[in-house]
Amino acid sequence: MKNRTHNFFSALLFAGLLVAGSSVQAQNNRIGGAVQNGNGAYVLKTDRQECMTNTLLGLPTLPATSCVTMTQEKFIVTPSGNSSAVWRGMVPEGQRPAQRVVFNSTYVEVFEGPTKGLTYNTVATTEPSGAVTLTFDRKPNGKGKK
Repeated sequence: MKNRTHNFFSALLFAGLLVAGSSVQAQNNRIGGAVQNGNGAYVLKTDRQECMTNTLLGLPTLPATSCVTMTQEKFIVTPSGNSSAVWRGMVPEGQRPAQRVVFNSTYVEVFEGPTKGLTYNTVATTEPSGAVTLTFDRKPNGKGKK
């Protein structure tokens, strides 16, 4: 009887580990391989590059059809569904503003994938040195740090 009980609980533990492992794997696939900080946010550090258009940067010194090559440094998703992405780049000389420019806008994701159609609030901060930081924030439930 003792051996049968031991085998039963061993099998139950093994089955539980299989289920838990597949659950964790599914979460990682949904977030794109990001690392979870404890029970908190998933953080994906990356060096992906895109050319961000001036409609997101709001620079009067940059032609409307121009873009700035920027590198995504971080993408964060919290368990509550809030997300944030940080991009950095450098405005070419001759198109840099004389003083700091802060530009707020919204962006609707157009690329295929789980975030297509989601709306983000954006803030672009451009320094006279040409350094530009673009942040995308999404707080679907209205909660989070302000």
